[in-house]
Amino acid sequence: MLEPRQLNEADREILDELHEGRASPSYLSEQTGVEQTYINQRLRRLDEHGHVDNLARGLWELVDDPRDADGAGDEDDVEELKRHVRAAGEAIEEQDVDALRRHVRAAYEVISDE
Repeated sequence: MLEPRQLNEADREILDELHEGRASPSYLSEQTGVEQTYINQRLRRLDEHGHVDNLARGLWELVDDPRDADGAGDEDDVEELKRHVRAAGEAIEEQDVDALRRHVRAAYEVISDE
């Protein structure tokens, strides 16, 4: 199992998207702006650690989000919230409405889980 500190930005974006439901690497690439080849690498790593499952060729599902692990306390939530607020600000500057929606939704999930 991975710890939250072992995740990079692409991992977090992949996990955020998989919280919404099953997805293909091409869809994840479209939604995150991360190259599909790198998405595939990150999915394989998350799969090796038991966090995602490849249900069928090219269809992935979230099994266990390492950010929800026991021991991840309020400090982790605050850091995750800060990251999403910063990313939302960048999305506003770049006029990227999809990224803004994604990060606002993720920030809302952080604060509504308490």
